[in-house]
Amino acid sequence: MKERGRKNIITLLIASILICCSYSVWNTAAVSASQRNSNLTAHVEKSVNFLPSSDGFVILLDENFTDGNMPPKGPWGDWTLKQTNTNQTWFIDATLPYTAPYCGTMRRIGSGSQILQDEWLITPSLNFSKYQKIYLDFYWYTCYYVTVYKRFVEFNISVSIDGGANWTKIWSFNDVGKFFNDWKWYKSVLPNNNYIDLSTYAGNTDVQIAFQYYSNTTDSADYQEFSIDDIIIYASEIGILECDAGGPYEWWWPMQFEYQPIGVRFRGSVKNAPVTAQWLWDFGDGNTSIIPYFTSHFYSDVGVYNITLTVKDILASPPRIAFNTTTVKLFLTKPPEMELIIKKPSLGIKTEIKNSGQYNATYVNWTMKIFWGPLQILEKYVANGTIDEITAGETKTIQSPLFFLGFGRIHVIVEVVPENLPSILKHYHGIKLGPLVFIYKES
Repeated sequence: MKERGRKNIITLLIASILICCSYSVWNTAAVSASQRNSNLTAHVEKSVNFLPSSDGFVILLDENFTDGNMPPKGPWGDWTLKQTNTNQTWFIDATLPYTAPYCGTMRRIGSGSQILQDEWLITPSLNFSKYQKIYLDFYWYTCYYVTVYKRFVEFNISVSIDGGANWTKIWSFNDVGKFFNDWKWYKSVLPNNNYIDLSTYAGNTDVQIAFQYYSNTTDSADYQEFSIDDIIIYASEIGILECDAGGPYEWWWPMQFEYQPIGVRFRGSVKNAPVTAQWLWDFGDGNTSIIPYFTSHFYSDVGVYNITLTVKDILASPPRIAFNTTTVKLFLTKPPEMELIIKKPSLGIKTEIKNSGQYNATYVNWTMKIFWGPLQILEKYVANGTIDEITAGETKTIQSPLFFLGFGRIHVIVEVVPENLPSILKHYHGIKLGPLVFIYKES
């Protein structure tokens, strides 16, 4: 039997450090032997540039099939099915959900069984009367046979504003104009967008959205499938909730292993959000994390990844949601180390940090310590700090206190450790006379 995977998210909370490294773990479910690839991977294609611009949103519908019902039932109202083939229609599927434990799936199996299908999964009635900008987002995937034989099947989304009497098709997978990867989750996928704009229907009080699987032929019906998950409809409402994913981030590849906490570190923030708000980081490689604010993640390959931060306030009525997107670039070529230019003489120990490379250095930890005398004994830390960012081409100055204990010959060590770029450590010989420090040699 061939298999396909099931994605779960594992988040780790290590000691008192708020970090997260998320991994995809694949469980298996047996399916038809001739129709599946034996090594399936599901991941997400996302476009960082195409989320609607707004300070925040309210949620009008949020469905990820977690209740296990088909059609779904819940606080948003009950969904409905319009069926042609009751033996092969929409069903709850646990084998490869985008969000565990379930997704909604529609299959077409067996060319000899004379299958004709027109299967509709329809949302409850929604009230758009209070909103001007409304959007539909969802994840979906299909299988190899659909990508090859598009002409034998259709997957459409339609809208009704009159209780289902009339429908207008607003999206079709055939309109996207691309070859779909087998079992790969896509986010809405429009030619120039990754959400569907429903603002045309603003002001209507009875709006329904239908997900339609259609085939009026038995040709090439070996195995064809569509699955959907994480369906959300949200409306713009200025100023109620904001989030910021930080970035853009740039990391030299080895630094995700060397920097503590382990992994590429992301820094998020929110405004107008309660402490109970739910966070979801999407790292752009199919992995996610629910750790708020600061989270870390290992990447298995270099490249540019699109990062999305989603924050939900589900206790509000209606629930609120905010999105923010950025990128992370992981690169292999070692960038130039930052330059340290120590001042001689100076009051205390004074050093310039110059970032002469092409990447911004972030979360730059620095320390200054000294040893006394020609034998370099009695180690003493005299200063330390953190600089949030040193942009490419920028110079920052760090300095110890003017007065620290000691007199005579000293050995000075200055270390600068960015989280994302190579660190640098320099040794100097000097003499301390009161607050004056005379550096005469780099060691």
